[in-house]
Amino acid sequence: MTWWSKAEAGRALRGGATALALTVAGLSLSASASPTTVPGAYYDTWYDAKNRDEDGEPREFILINYFFSRATFTNQVGDPSGLKGVALGPIGNLAGSAVRVEDFKAYYMEQRWIPVIEYSPWFVDGLASFRAQFEVDFLWGRAANTIQPNEGGGFNADQINIQTKNVNVALYPFRDPTKLTLLIGTQPVYDTWFDPTRTPLNDIIRTGYKLTFLGSDATGLSLFSSYKGNAKLSLLPLGTAQADKALEDDPRLKYIWLITGDYSYPVQPGTSVGVSGWVLRDDTKGDAFAFEGLVKSGPSSTGLGSFTGTARFNIERPTGTVFWLGANFHHNIDFRTSPFGASGFVMYNGGKYVSSNPDTVLNRDVKISGLSANVELLYNWGRTPNDVVTLEGLYSTGDEDLNDDRYKGAFTLNMYGLPGAVWFNHRTLLLFPFTSTANNYTGAVTDISNQGYGLRAAIATGAMDLIPNKLNLKLGTAMATSDATPPRWSEDVPRGRFIGAEINAELKYHIRYLMTVGLHTGYMFKGSFYDGAERVTSNPFAAFTTFTWYAF
Repeated sequence: MTWWSKAEAGRALRGGATALALTVAGLSLSASASPTTVPGAYYDTWYDAKNRDEDGEPREFILINYFFSRATFTNQVGDPSGLKGVALGPIGNLAGSAVRVEDFKAYYMEQRWIPVIEYSPWFVDGLASFRAQFEVDFLWGRAANTIQPNEGGGFNADQINIQTKNVNVALYPFRDPTKLTLLIGTQPVYDTWFDPTRTPLNDIIRTGYKLTFLGSDATGLSLFSSYKGNAKLSLLPLGTAQADKALEDDPRLKYIWLITGDYSYPVQPGTSVGVSGWVLRDDTKGDAFAFEGLVKSGPSSTGLGSFTGTARFNIERPTGTVFWLGANFHHNIDFRTSPFGASGFVMYNGGKYVSSNPDTVLNRDVKISGLSANVELLYNWGRTPNDVVTLEGLYSTGDEDLNDDRYKGAFTLNMYGLPGAVWFNHRTLLLFPFTSTANNYTGAVTDISNQGYGLRAAIATGAMDLIPNKLNLKLGTAMATSDATPPRWSEDVPRGRFIGAEINAELKYHIRYLMTVGLHTGYMFKGSFYDGAERVTSNPFAAFTTFTWYAF
């Protein structure tokens, strides 16, 4: 997710099927570029594109299966409170998953299965498709004969552990999804303008805002169109609460609404420039839940930030509005026109929360003003698209005093989801969490706000195919500091800004098409950011083995 938790595997599944379709489309484009009536050197490609006598009819019913398993050996150990079998959040926290890095080691194995069902019956004449998706996750050896998500790998198993992910209908008024798609129901929601039901995962995580602000599932309405440029408009209720029932005998639901609008213009093939405007309105007064009955959502939550790595505002029962204004670009990220590629974004978030308690002793309101930016450069130096070197930087403003009435950091949907946003594109294992996971998503920085203190990070990687399109080796390094000086862990020990530096290596072998096994290992030299932290006394390390199989 990269498979961290509730959203990514499903996106990848759809991406695997779409990637194959895009490959065929690419062949057709190559054929049409032939300068002669008789294709000559292009004959094989032309013949494949034109001769469809033996092709089967498009299927009404499609089933895609995703299976993933991971074994982990590490000294980065979470102790989740209430979220059985799941560990999320930054290392060092005393609450949430309470992830510690000390002189003891742990191992565990986890796995995930996600089926994706799509039904497009002939009688709707291309006007609609139905999709459904659910998820089964568990740790090996943990829990049996009970009801609990993310568990069921114990002896006897017999676990009720089916999590609803996506159930939606896509309507195509012009019988052409690129002209207009109306997506109704529970769906993947991302901070990019791409239609998630028709776009490969790699495009989603490398374009727009790369899931650093929004990346999860939600129920609502979304419009997608590529008729004149590329546009997206979404209306999503993220949560509800009967916020005034106890004090005012008002049983009406109060909502958290999110409206997002995105537009991207293709400057040339493979190059797009986009702009965004989003608004979130929260009237739940802090009573809505990110994990029902356990962890409340919103900036006043006492528990959510410990799991997701966001800041907590010093305000009670808040209502408020947050807005985002952003711009992004990407150029040749698939190396179709040259060996050079690039992408990036800049995002400003502002707004204000107001306490609904007239007698509050905390802040009566908290104003928000934060800025984030990212840029990535890529160079395809070798024979295959996997022979790549990358250099990436990420910046977000920080706040040295999280208790006052002004918040100067990045504001992501991790303030409302568990999690609500992840940055999949970072290629690290420890400094930022390893995204190929099912239930455990822990690292030094799990939200780009870095718990409100801001972030300055740089990542460099180099990869090559030892066997073309079969065996790939990637080496990487990364380092990060906070933008603001955080408060001390201990009154007696000064605390600095340097979070740490990581080195990592990954070896992936493609057994068959869409079937991959991997070895991944990383080591992080912890910085002065953890000076005085009782739960971070060693340098984090981890080794993983992964097995991934898409089948459709």
